[in-house]
Amino acid sequence: MRRVWNYLITSILGTLIVVGLTLGASVNVVQAADTIELTYGGNWPPSHPFTKATIIWIDKIEKETQGRVKIKPFWASALYKPKDSAMELAKGVADIGDLSGAYAAVGYDFEKSMRMAFWGVKDRYLARKVYMEALDKFPQLKAEFIDAGVKVMAYAGIPPYQLLLTRKPIRKVEDFKGMTFKATGDIGKIPPAFGGEGIVMPMSETYTAMQKNTIDGAFAPFETLKTFRFGEVIKYALELNIASAPAGHWGFCLKSWNKLPKDIQKVFEDNIDWFGEKIEEMVYAGEELGINFAKEHGAEFIKLAPGELDKVYAVVDGIIVEQMADLDKKGLDGTAVYKEMRRLIKQHGR
Repeated sequence: MRRVWNYLITSILGTLIVVGLTLGASVNVVQAADTIELTYGGNWPPSHPFTKATIIWIDKIEKETQGRVKIKPFWASALYKPKDSAMELAKGVADIGDLSGAYAAVGYDFEKSMRMAFWGVKDRYLARKVYMEALDKFPQLKAEFIDAGVKVMAYAGIPPYQLLLTRKPIRKVEDFKGMTFKATGDIGKIPPAFGGEGIVMPMSETYTAMQKNTIDGAFAPFETLKTFRFGEVIKYALELNIASAPAGHWGFCLKSWNKLPKDIQKVFEDNIDWFGEKIEEMVYAGEELGINFAKEHGAEFIKLAPGELDKVYAVVDGIIVEQMADLDKKGLDGTAVYKEMRRLIKQHGR
C-alpha cells in the first residue's frame, strides 16, 4: 500500500510541476504578446536637435511603460519625405513621427497661416506661454490635427527665422532690392515688398547655392549656421526674429493611437508638455552653437534700426491679417485667434 501511495504522490507532484511550468510558459507568452511595437518616422538626421530630443523622449516612454512599449525609429526621412509627412503619418506609414501640415494639400489651415504670426518674439518661454493659452481658448487649433488623422505628441516652437547673407549686408530695407533669397512659404513674400525676390529651395541644396553665390542668402534660424554649416559660407547674419507660432510637428497616427490601451495612452499624454519643452531646449541650445560657429568663421551679425525693422514687421503683419481673413471665411475665426495671440504677446512680453 505504501508503494501505491508513493506512486500516487509522485505522479501528482509530477503533474503539478508540469502544469506549473505550462502556466509559467503561458504567462511569458502573454507578457511577450503585451509588448507594443511602434515605429517612428523622423525627418531629421541623428545629429539634429529635434532628433536628439526625440531619442530622449523615446527612452523615457519605454521606461515609463516598463518596457511594454518599444519604439523603432527611422531617421533622415527614411519612411517619408517632409512634404508628404502629414499625409503619410495619417495613413500609418509610421505610428509616430515628425510632420509638417504646411505641405498638406488639404487641412492644417492654421499651421499654414501662422508661420510668421509671432514676429518679433525671440523669447521661447513667452512664445510657449502665449500659444498654450491660445490652444486652451480656441479648440479649432487642436481640431485641425485630429481632423487630419493625427494625435499631437508635442507642441513646440523653433527659433525665429533670420536672414543669412553671402556677399552684401542689409542695413536698411532698400538694400533688399535686386537680391534673391531662399525663402519658404509666406516668408517668400517679404523680399518682393522691398524689391527683392524669394525662391523655394530645399535645405539640402541651400549650402551649395550660397557657396556658389547662386542666391544672396537664405531665411533660416541661426541653428542652421551649425547644423547645416551655413556659417561657413555667409558673411553677414541679419537679426529679424520672424517667428512662427509653436505647433504640433510631432504626432501619432490616430488609427494607431486608438489601438493603444488606456494606461499606455496616459503615459504618452502625460509627456506631451515635457516633450515639447525638451525639443525647445535642444533646438535653442543649437541656436547658440550656430551663432558661435558663424562668428568663428568671421560672420558679422547685424540688427536693423527700430524704424527699419518696423517696416519689415508691417509687411509681415499685413500678410497674416490677409490670411486670417481667409480663415474667417471658412468659419475658423482666424482674425480672433491672431488678435488674441498678439494681445497676449504684448501682455506677457518682457
